[in-house]
Amino acid sequence: MSTSSTAGGRRTPRADCVAAASGDIVFEAVAAGAALVLRRIGGGGSGDEVRLPLTDAGDGRARAVLAAVTELAEGRWEVLTASGEPVESGVRDLRALVDLVPEADRIDVRVPYPTAQGGLAVRCWVRAPHAEAGDIGLTPGQGAVSVEGLLYGASLGEGAVAEARLSSGGRVHEVPVTGEGRAFGFTLPYAPIAGSPGGKEQLWELWLRPAADAEGIRISRILDDVWDKKGIFVYPKQRTESGLAAPCYTGDNDLCVRVTAAG
Repeated sequence: MSTSSTAGGRRTPRADCVAAASGDIVFEAVAAGAALVLRRIGGGGSGDEVRLPLTDAGDGRARAVLAAVTELAEGRWEVLTASGEPVESGVRDLRALVDLVPEADRIDVRVPYPTAQGGLAVRCWVRAPHAEAGDIGLTPGQGAVSVEGLLYGASLGEGAVAEARLSSGGRVHEVPVTGEGRAFGFTLPYAPIAGSPGGKEQLWELWLRPAADAEGIRISRILDDVWDKKGIFVYPKQRTESGLAAPCYTGDNDLCVRVTAAG
């Protein structure tokens, strides 16, 4: 059990938390006052702040629950005291989020995490429908990436394709999708998207259109306990005729392919 630090005899607000597979998050706090406040970073609207009353949990600690039914917009939510003071991140028990399998078509994922300054925050994703990336395959010498995954809130139909969309706009490359029902898979050769980056890095976002007349669904990996996969899920680069390419995740856990010049 973590304890709060002390500065000049004053206890610093600090909270441990437990994330449940149901979507509930239980906070146990010390020196946090009467309530915890979740405030969406970059927000400012009426729905960008949620107040969670604290109740006595004994031993100088207080408890608050962020229920799964509480509406949170997608984004990053900092945890504050009622007076607006940041709450330090304590022990975070996220074991229930590993290999999470949602039962609903709408995906609401909340992952507590420590900020760069040591504060406590919650990363929230709201996706409907959602395409969850699974196994990522690389075949040496072939210059391609293969992706398998599962759909939530949609299923494969006639004319399903995966799209690589240049993040700066203007170019889209399609490849056919295999699979049935919710399961999908595709192989994306690097050569058609590598082109000549002219020494500049190119980022290609990966999307899935489950049917010919369907809207694109962003392919991401959010059903686990890793709030930022950008520096953790790192894949080897493969050489193409004009550069290097590798799959990667963004800081929001969206799947992409990064293309760089050979030099």
